[in-house]
Amino acid sequence: MTHNPESTTSDSLTQNIALELTCPIGLENILEKELHDLGLTETRLGEAQVKLSTDLRGMYIACLWSRVATRIMMPLATFKVGSADELYQAVAAINWSDHMHADNTIAIDCHGTNHAIRNTQFGAVRTKDAIADYFSNKTGRRPSVEKQNPDLRIALKIKRDQAVLSLDMTGESLHRRGYRQQGAMAPLKENLAAGLLMRAGWGKDTRFQQLVDPMCGSATFLVEAALISLNIAPGLRRQYWGFKGWKQHDHRLWQQLNDFAKNERLQPQDLTVSFQGTDREQKAIAAARENIKRAGLSNVVTVSLSAFQQHEFEWQQQPTLVMVNPPYGERLGDEMALVSLYRQLGDWAIEHALEGEMMLLTSSENLARQIPIRPEKSSRVLNGGLECRAYRFPISDSHIKAGSREQVGLSSGAQMVVNRLQKNQKKLRKWVERENIACYRVYDADMPEYAVAIDIYNDWAHVQEYQAPKSVDETKAQQRLFDVVAAIPSALNIPETNVVVKQRLRQSGKQQYEKVDQQQHEMVVEEHGCDFIVNLKDYLDTGLFLDHRPVRKLIQEKANGVRFLNLFCYTASGSVHAGQGGAKSTLSVDMSNTYTEWARRNLELNEFSERDHQVVRADCFEWLRQADGEFDLIFMDPPTFSNSKKMAGVLDIQRDHVDLIDLAMARLHVKGELIFSNNYRRFELDAEISERYEVENITRQSLDPDFERNQKIHQCWILRHKS
Repeated sequence: MTHNPESTTSDSLTQNIALELTCPIGLENILEKELHDLGLTETRLGEAQVKLSTDLRGMYIACLWSRVATRIMMPLATFKVGSADELYQAVAAINWSDHMHADNTIAIDCHGTNHAIRNTQFGAVRTKDAIADYFSNKTGRRPSVEKQNPDLRIALKIKRDQAVLSLDMTGESLHRRGYRQQGAMAPLKENLAAGLLMRAGWGKDTRFQQLVDPMCGSATFLVEAALISLNIAPGLRRQYWGFKGWKQHDHRLWQQLNDFAKNERLQPQDLTVSFQGTDREQKAIAAARENIKRAGLSNVVTVSLSAFQQHEFEWQQQPTLVMVNPPYGERLGDEMALVSLYRQLGDWAIEHALEGEMMLLTSSENLARQIPIRPEKSSRVLNGGLECRAYRFPISDSHIKAGSREQVGLSSGAQMVVNRLQKNQKKLRKWVERENIACYRVYDADMPEYAVAIDIYNDWAHVQEYQAPKSVDETKAQQRLFDVVAAIPSALNIPETNVVVKQRLRQSGKQQYEKVDQQQHEMVVEEHGCDFIVNLKDYLDTGLFLDHRPVRKLIQEKANGVRFLNLFCYTASGSVHAGQGGAKSTLSVDMSNTYTEWARRNLELNEFSERDHQVVRADCFEWLRQADGEFDLIFMDPPTFSNSKKMAGVLDIQRDHVDLIDLAMARLHVKGELIFSNNYRRFELDAEISERYEVENITRQSLDPDFERNQKIHQCWILRHKS
């Protein structure tokens, strides 16, 4: 490939320039090879960088044509920084008149600190002061700071007592090619995608006849591959460069190199390769199509809204390179949910891309092992700060693991779970459709060896693993959980990425409220005309107790015109149903900050006013002792046990339920009703309660078909004053 237009006479063309080209960790060799292919051969490898000695033309070529580099830096000085004064003096000693004018704008990027420069902002300010004072002393004028698109961007890097001051010749990261909108969903940066494509063997004269990305996201692999095949310089679309305000910039030479690059590109009709991608996420495909359009590749790259397993790709062109950046599963539960996806991905590649290759990027070695192909090699890279490995899988008979071609993808245990799930789903289908149920339990340890509960929330599956007895081997228990997770996508037609797995203990109480993650995975679900915010990942419970669905419906039916009190309200789902049923007012009490705020959001979501539908954070025992209001309908679902620091004492529902009920009944209108429920399996209602009040056990009526197998999940009574 030639990159030499008509020569331009300039002293700067013969001047040797020392540059440092940074790149994603793990792609140093790829960047060096790329530079050599561009005719820039005086290189030396470093960590996450390649040092290059060249002239001005070589620097421009690297800026315009490097697909792998992140930034191109020109070091001006290396010096010791033992104090702020040493930093100031070293910067002021540089001959800044060689690089800029006094009227130029500048921006300082400081990276790193030490004992003398304790924060990056201070380092940047001292550097700016030194440059400004340099020009002020010489000319009486000083440069101004411009953070966005300055004439010159200057980088200070501090490591221990050493500092390097450089000019940032690119001005902003080279991964920003100009075809992708800022903030669009795309965690894979363009230069990392290009580097992995090159590592896989994709080039202008590649042996591959097509590129396929079965989980294309915003199409970064596809666009970068097309740019390579069309020989389109990645820097052509960029509007801003750090060197354009540099005093030694040669505009004529830069324009010549740009014009030459424009003439080097191929036309789509000259291509002998094709580019296809799919993704099952509508947002991803929308972003992909926009990126493809902005890159001018609408007639080159094809993407479809589809799961790769169901999509009909055009396979006539072989061999194929499959490039894929699937979900990683950063938590154990998420990783388990992806086992089936990775196995299916490997089986799919074997079936359709035999004699080709697959390059797969993942942070999970365990998931990579699920691919039924032995990798030829893997290399460490960083993707968005997350340590990953890029695995190269030759899709050939010699690399396919023994038995993989005959495997159906599911173990015998997983197939058992599939059969049971499909049986349960079929049994529940008519009820779900008739009642318009969006959230329900489809499995609850039906087979004792597969001790999990599986709940459906719209098109998500929420899997809660019960703790296995100590007598069960831990490895065997984990394998059974893998079987369950592998069975769900095919049995329930739910995407692998929509399976959430949690481990929980059989006992309830405080643990059900503890936070287990920080992902804030919220969604809105509907139940009997009410909307609720649920969170499938952050807590052991989701914000909606599915077993209480009939109780909430009962509250809704009884609520018209009543004053409703919801004790231990959790996320106030009962109050929302009461409001939907026409309650005159609702009052929800809970001592958790998290859940009272969640309760307010649920009420607001359903457009109930704070004036008539209040939420109070308080210990229910203490609140009842001090309350003086009267209510027509009270719902109380206390935990089995609580020793929260926010409480005056410790709550034990078996020991304390008589006092608790008496306090609640004191607030109940003479013709009112108290609905009392709890989930302590060995709970027994004290005989005193039946002596004092009318008691109706409605436990059986309070269970829908999805909880028929687990009739001890809660007990429920209606209590009334005796007439």
